[in-house]
Amino acid sequence: MKKLSFLFLALSVLAIASCKKEEKAASMPSAGEVPAVGGVKIVYVNLDTLLEGYDLFQEQKKTLESQSSAAEKSIAAKIEAFQKRLAKFQRDVYETQQRAQNIPPVELKALEEKFAAQQNNLATEEQSLLKQREEAAMALDKKLVELQAKLKSNIDNYLAKVAAEKGYDYVLIKGSAGGVLFGREELDITKAATAAINEEHKASKK
Repeated sequence: MKKLSFLFLALSVLAIASCKKEEKAASMPSAGEVPAVGGVKIVYVNLDTLLEGYDLFQEQKKTLESQSSAAEKSIAAKIEAFQKRLAKFQRDVYETQQRAQNIPPVELKALEEKFAAQQNNLATEEQSLLKQREEAAMALDKKLVELQAKLKSNIDNYLAKVAAEKGYDYVLIKGSAGGVLFGREELDITKAATAAINEEHKASKK
């Protein structure tokens, strides 16, 4: 008896699902119209595509890459010069050790003091270079965070505005940073959003 009841319930569910499917097909919107599910209008934006086409993002990306490259070259040049001085210092110490027996004690003591001072200076310089490299990386990270915040604010403001104008209840995010795995093409407003947000950026530059 339980098996018959379960079978009847399953058939009933399938029948209801079939009716819902037919009703949905009958009420599908025409092309270009945003469908409303239960009276709720939902669209999505592919954030990866939008950022690739967003002029402000591309401009700032090039600027940061240029600044990062310049900082890296500057630090690399300083490190190379430091390594040359360090190598010379090590050669001088080694050569002095090799002929130490032939150097008068007073002169040898003076050389030892000189090498000790040079060693301290090199150690200080090494710490300074490490600090400069760390500070350059932190400065770049700060600029990246500021850029991300600015981009997010611009995009959020635009999406809020367009949602109010078009009557969208939800604007979802698709892409590596979003949770939408699939969306129908007519729900994708990425192209229009990219064009509009670039117009706003162009106007702000004037």
